[in-house]
Amino acid sequence: MKIDHFAVSGMKLEEATEYVESTLGYKMEKGGKHKLFGTHNNLLGLQDGLYIEAIAVDPAVKNLNFSRWFNLDNFYGDPKLTNWICNCENIDQCILDFDVDVGDILKIKRDKLNWKMTVKNDGLLPFNNTFPAIIEWGDKTIHPSKSLPKVDCELFHLSIYHPLVEDLRFNLKNLNDKRISFIKNNEKGIVAEFKTKKGNKILSSF
Repeated sequence: MKIDHFAVSGMKLEEATEYVESTLGYKMEKGGKHKLFGTHNNLLGLQDGLYIEAIAVDPAVKNLNFSRWFNLDNFYGDPKLTNWICNCENIDQCILDFDVDVGDILKIKRDKLNWKMTVKNDGLLPFNNTFPAIIEWGDKTIHPSKSLPKVDCELFHLSIYHPLVEDLRFNLKNLNDKRISFIKNNEKGIVAEFKTKKGNKILSSF
């Protein structure tokens, strides 16, 4: 299991995109629409094989009869980093290592991309949304980081804040990445620090 990408949410896609672009200093690429969840996105490819996704509810899609992923139905306010996503080679096997409910494994498709991903019925990930969504890319799918233009930016450090941080860390024992810190804190959230051409910049859920 390893970090795959980060999701920055906004009430409007333009707002989420502007937040990423103004913070990091790079222009995002046009993404597409997720028909299953009524959302749309833009993308930014990084140097380290990761990417950043700006995402929001698609205004052209009426209310669904189920919750959107990333808890987007309940997103209000300024755009911010809301989620991180990890990938694995076998998602069915991977989730057996968790003692928390990560939701159902759904098959999702957008344009030429297809993948499996864990999504809870209420759209909210475990540990107050600080736990990563888990993704498995399709065998014939080219990972977005390989098809996107790469900007001079990479993840420097990721901090996960939660009062039950030991439980969170235990569930992610197969995620070995020295860039990640798990910090015990009453306030819950995630902070990602990126190395850019203009110094280190931060995207945060706080």
